[in-house]
Amino acid sequence: MNKLFILFFSLTFSLSVFSQDKLQERAKKISDEMTTVLSLDEETSEEIYHIQLKRFIDAQKIRKVNREDKEQMKAELKKMQGKLWHNLKGVVGKDNMKSWGSYKKTSKKKSSGNKN
Repeated sequence: MNKLFILFFSLTFSLSVFSQDKLQERAKKISDEMTTVLSLDEETSEEIYHIQLKRFIDAQKIRKVNREDKEQMKAELKKMQGKLWHNLKGVVGKDNMKSWGSYKKTSKKKSSGNKN
């Protein structure tokens, strides 16, 4: 019985660490992209990384808590998106956020055009 418990605990812990690593990779990818596109310094890039990581962790929690209520999940994630935009604007400034928004729209159009 103890071996089974240890195995279960180890597996759960491993999955949790793996999930955290994926979130960190995603946050790093976005912060690196924003740093390149907006020509940001290292300190600002680090702040963006932490904001994005918190976003991914919070989104994961929202999805887990509201798994059964898709409408509530959608509303919570939308509210979180607004907070994200506000936090990023506080770090990089209004003009840079406009540039980032334009860049993302352009890159979405390019990526959706390449799928056909």
